[in-house]
Amino acid sequence: MKKDAYYFSHDSNSKDDPKCVMLIEQLGLEGYGIFWVLVETLRDQPNYKYPMSLIPAIARRYNSTTQKVETVVKNYNLFQFTEDEFFFSISLMDRMKHLETSRLKKSLAGKKGNDVRWSNRIAIAEQSQCDNNAIASPSQIIASKVKESKVKETKVNKIKDKKIIEDDSFTQTMNGFKEMRKLIKKPMTDRAVKITISNLNKLTTNENEQILILEQSIANSWQGVFPLKEVKNGGTKQNIEQSSAADYDFSKYTG
Repeated sequence: MKKDAYYFSHDSNSKDDPKCVMLIEQLGLEGYGIFWVLVETLRDQPNYKYPMSLIPAIARRYNSTTQKVETVVKNYNLFQFTEDEFFFSISLMDRMKHLETSRLKKSLAGKKGNDVRWSNRIAIAEQSQCDNNAIASPSQIIASKVKESKVKETKVNKIKDKKIIEDDSFTQTMNGFKEMRKLIKKPMTDRAVKITISNLNKLTTNENEQILILEQSIANSWQGVFPLKEVKNGGTKQNIEQSSAADYDFSKYTG
């Protein structure tokens, strides 16, 4: 397992945020510890959301009480809620989206580099084969052509396999979007799926960007698909939504 599989960023001055100061004042360090247990629990969830109904289980597991855990979740504006009784942290979702986007860019860059290296190897092999054919016998030339044909066939198969993998990535992300719609009680019909794909094609024809757009909607529980960045009054949509947060570093984390 990768060492950063469960990584998320954590501000060093979290305790000085006004909401956490009030939390510590009323519940002590136990309340502060409960807060971070909840954040870490959310980090491990596929959609960074957790059902309210399982709060008693968290309390039992970490030797606390249901009343204390519910107080931390509900009373300090540290978490948000969905209509289907899930709680989540907007700032955690923002941080994880940034991390996932960075990882995806690195992955795509690595694949592109591998494609370039593969193309260079093929070109060198073909040039070397041409040089050998210049002094080869007829039988050697025939054998060389057969080998060259097999190399080209392998290259075509690799391209096809790569396309299948890319298609699977899009399909898996679309399935995740459909599952999210079920969770928010807005299930999709086949026609709705076709309309969503049509809207994606209007936003961009780049499949990787379409995957990012779908992931954006999944993370925010949006019913539709929207551009990755919606600029308004000099800031992104996410910045606008968080503009009312306290002007402390930890306000990035406690949406």
